Amino acid sequence: MKKLIILRKNVFAGSFLPYWIIAGFRKDIFMERHNFDGDLCEMSTDGWPVPRITVEELDRIGIRINNGQIKEISVADDINNLFVSTMDGCLSNEINADDCLKTNGGQITINTKGGFKNLSYPVVECQ
Repeated sequence: MKKLIILRKNVFAGSFLPYWIIAGFRKDIFMERHNFDGDLCEMSTDGWPVPRITVEELDRIGIRINNGQIKEISVADDINNLFVSTMDGCLSNEINADDCLKTNGGQITINTKGGFKNLSYPVVECQ
């Protein structure tokens, strides 16, 4: 088992909404399985994201992380990819967890981009 330390930066944009860490699914396969077209959700005329996945599904396949929270997770040795989803299905970039283990001991940072006039979405980095 590999141990990863994941920090979700404390930022204002999207601060009240949880994210889900998804490890063990390749992002392209996840997107195909859930019929996602692109990383970001559509936006309603009111400026809200149009949900394309349920919270129940995210709870089943991912690990919930809140704003400013640090999670230490264990993943199987054969799992080497990781990405993050918002509660509506806006997806982050995909990173290689093995690269993070080699470069900094498995420390991963989730940041939030966008907000205000654009949808908020997660960005994952080895930090």
